[in-house]
Amino acid sequence: MAVTGSYQLDLDHQKKNVFVTQLHEREDEDDVVAFPVVKESGDKLIETGINTLQRTLLLKKEVEVDKVNVELEAKRHEFKQRMEYCAQKQIEVQKKQQEMKDKVTNFEKFLKEHEAKRRRAIQKYQSEVKLKEQKSREYETLCEQMEELKERQKYLEDKLAKYKKFEEYLLHVIDVMPEDYLPVTDDKIKGLMMRHRTLSESNKALIDNLESMSDELEKLKTELDELKQEHNKRTISINSQLSILQQTHDKEQDKNKRLDNKFLMSKGDIRNRRTELGMILMSINNMVEKCHKRPLDELESKQDNLKVIEYKLNRIKDYVNDRSDVAKMATPKDSVGDSKKGSEDHSRRSKPKKTVTLNG
Repeated sequence: MAVTGSYQLDLDHQKKNVFVTQLHEREDEDDVVAFPVVKESGDKLIETGINTLQRTLLLKKEVEVDKVNVELEAKRHEFKQRMEYCAQKQIEVQKKQQEMKDKVTNFEKFLKEHEAKRRRAIQKYQSEVKLKEQKSREYETLCEQMEELKERQKYLEDKLAKYKKFEEYLLHVIDVMPEDYLPVTDDKIKGLMMRHRTLSESNKALIDNLESMSDELEKLKTELDELKQEHNKRTISINSQLSILQQTHDKEQDKNKRLDNKFLMSKGDIRNRRTELGMILMSINNMVEKCHKRPLDELESKQDNLKVIEYKLNRIKDYVNDRSDVAKMATPKDSVGDSKKGSEDHSRRSKPKKTVTLNG
């Protein structure tokens, strides 16, 4: 530990027969007898005083160091005690904090319970208010019903007093009527009223049935008249259609008869035309076979009859034109003129052309 600050040794005035190294004054200083001690010379005494002063200063410093060490130890002890005290205080503070937290937790729990109780109390209050309002309405309703019942009771009492004479009349009727008219019961008036009610209901049911049957009868009559009118209209319409169809049938029969006669008359002509057509087709086929060496079965299988015949005639035409061109090239001009005249004469002598119609 470094000691800061400057130290200064303060010495009192020297006394007689006392060493300079003495630190404290003696209590019995008054009883000390002074004897002369210093026997050295002056310069030696000065040297000895200087050494003594240094040792004294050293001792003073050591004493101060010891004092500082003691104070330091005391401070350490005090610091240790204070640290222990602080530790105890910290523990106490922690305990108090824990107690405070527990108190806060308990207080929050208390607040929550208090809030829950407050809510339950409010709900209970609201439910009781609603129940009170409901009971008040029920009370008002019951009071109104009671007033209505009182009025009805008064009305029934008046009605009972009014119908009292009818009861007396019914009793008189029961006394007059035969004994076996009503079944044996304790209350004959009630039996008589039930009998009257049954007869009234039966009478009412019969009247309602009669009215409904009358209405149904009228409705059926109306429907019958409408059906008759519709039947008459249909009959007239069907008769007119039947007459039209009969006329059409007669016309068709006349037409069929004329067509049958025409068919019979043209049947022989058709047969002759078919024969001529067959001969013409055979001639065309023969000429085509002479004109061409390749057979035409493949062409006939792929195309229809008209196109095949047209194709054959075109090939015959081409063949004849080729032959005539060859003949023209082979014969001289004079012979060509004679051949033209001969061909004209031949064409004049040939038969007139016929128009052939190919069907299918």
